[in-house]
Amino acid sequence: MVSTKTLIPRLLNFALFQAGWFAGVLLAARGRPLAALAAAVAAIGVNLWLFSSDRPGDLRLVLAAALIGFCLDTLHLHLGVFALVGAPRFSRLCPFWLAALWGLLGTALRGSLSWLAGRYWLSAALGAVGGPMSYLGGAKLGAASLPANRAFGIAALAVGWAVAMPLLVWLAHGRGRESVHG
Repeated sequence: MVSTKTLIPRLLNFALFQAGWFAGVLLAARGRPLAALAAAVAAIGVNLWLFSSDRPGDLRLVLAAALIGFCLDTLHLHLGVFALVGAPRFSRLCPFWLAALWGLLGTALRGSLSWLAGRYWLSAALGAVGGPMSYLGGAKLGAASLPANRAFGIAALAVGWAVAMPLLVWLAHGRGRESVHG
């Protein structure tokens, strides 16, 4: 059972994660990628300031999550798994605002998602379902579009996230690391 002392920070971490994600996606959808980046970075900063007991370690986790997301989404863009609205056709690199949203996910791995520690199959399943749902949400909000063969896009996102999420959970909690929030 989770105590109130740890539940409140986890709920606040989740709320900041969601607020940062929505702000980033909505700003990107409106053609403001620098503002989207700033919103995601601000949410990361607030999370680290309020909840981190190991800022250097948590910052490394945020940077690792951003790098993993940058690489995975660059691959997805190259494969045509999704396209970003307003992005130049020739641009196949993951934009910094989107990589920052991955970094924001890094703040949740030891917070609101800390219950995934050591649960790699569950984190793979959550990634396979939740990852594509976030891109579908981004598409509904106008920041991205999925290919005409939507099943291909969703399947490719599911596979990518099913691999990325356990890796991120391992980076957050592997080798005996504890949750920031208890």
